[in-house]
Amino acid sequence: MLWQPAAASWIRQNALFLKMATRCTFRVGAGGREGTPSARSARARRIGVIQVAHERRPAATVCAARQEQSRRGPRGPGGRDGRREGGGRPAGNDRRGDGRLYGKNLQNAIKEARSVDEILDMVAANEDFLDHIHTCTAMYKIAKLAQSERRGRGKRAGGGASLLDDDRFSVLKASIESQINKFDSWATANLLYSFALMRCNPGYSLLDLLTGHAVSLGSLLSTVDVSNAFWAFSQLKYRPHPNVLHELWEVGAQNISTADIRLLAGLLESGVKTGHKPSKASLVAMSDHILGSWSSVTPREAANVFISFIRLGFIPPAELLDAVDEKISRDFGTFSNRDLALCLSAFRLAKHKPSEGVLAMVLRKVSTSFEDFNERDVVQILYSLAKMNVDPGAKNLDRCANTMVCHPDTCTAESTLRVLDAYVTTGYEPAQEFLSLVKQKNKKTNARSGQLLRHKF
Repeated sequence: MLWQPAAASWIRQNALFLKMATRCTFRVGAGGREGTPSARSARARRIGVIQVAHERRPAATVCAARQEQSRRGPRGPGGRDGRREGGGRPAGNDRRGDGRLYGKNLQNAIKEARSVDEILDMVAANEDFLDHIHTCTAMYKIAKLAQSERRGRGKRAGGGASLLDDDRFSVLKASIESQINKFDSWATANLLYSFALMRCNPGYSLLDLLTGHAVSLGSLLSTVDVSNAFWAFSQLKYRPHPNVLHELWEVGAQNISTADIRLLAGLLESGVKTGHKPSKASLVAMSDHILGSWSSVTPREAANVFISFIRLGFIPPAELLDAVDEKISRDFGTFSNRDLALCLSAFRLAKHKPSEGVLAMVLRKVSTSFEDFNERDVVQILYSLAKMNVDPGAKNLDRCANTMVCHPDTCTAESTLRVLDAYVTTGYEPAQEFLSLVKQKNKKTNARSGQLLRHKF
């Protein structure tokens, strides 16, 4: 028949391909039990013919297929033009076709931003893809950039109020509200910390929401988280309900085993500023933890911890009082003037007189380096010494009083009263110019100031 010569010719032309396919099939099947050799040979022939038929398509067909693919454009892993079927985000975690960012690229772009406006523009442009991680990162980055800009303009410079009037910043606030349950303990405390760092009170509704979420996390909060939250409360002048403060404080006290002294000092200081009254048990636990890590405590931490305990109404145990005294005596040169002023105030309020050696070193430093002290610190030291029945010296009191007379705008009414109180306590007589300054600064007298001003020297 007519087809037989054509078939024979086709087989001769493709004999090499049939032979190779048959050998490959025998090698694959040699390790198993797939039937007789004749069956494998027939299967190989079938496979080989099919493969050859596919591989040896006419050139015109191949060219037509390539032209069609070029006309349609490249296909991505999920569909034409890199778009997944059924919608969704583009593959590769890259930019959208309209230039918007999402996912990891948005996160990295926020981290690398160099201005507040740059971050706010990104937030507004990619609002649909803003998740809780992006929100927290953007808030913290804005806070740090705002802090740097504020330092460049001066400590008193503001900035938080302008953010509240910015619609782009409202996107971040709305994102926090809508995703509040996704924030973990660190993120929740970090958001409060960021608002405080940028000096921006977002409103009591949002602060109540964040604080309530923090309370709901319970023991998941670390001492770092609680310390950041209390610091934010004090900076934003936000006072949650006393029960809320109590719950947060107790969680922080329970987890102090993993906290360092710097964090505890910050928590105690923020507790003072918020007006919180901690339980005695929590303060005892903190003092015990501080004593256990006393070798690593710096002078500034020792001073802040000591005065914070006193201001919270807690007299530290005798072991801690002795440890502070010994540390001042041993490392006196590392204590700043402010550290010494805080420690002497704490000793005075605790009604615990430091050792004679410490008192002698403090008096010597005041006498020899009086010009190095600012008014607040030297007044605090002289007043504390006088109230602990230690003679600060008439010369030191006169120098302090003369400085106030020469610079009346820099002194406060309270500081003048304290110096006058030191004069009264020690029996030294102040100059008339200083007495006139005290009367001028304290026109509205109370029982204490009236008694001091009526004193007859």
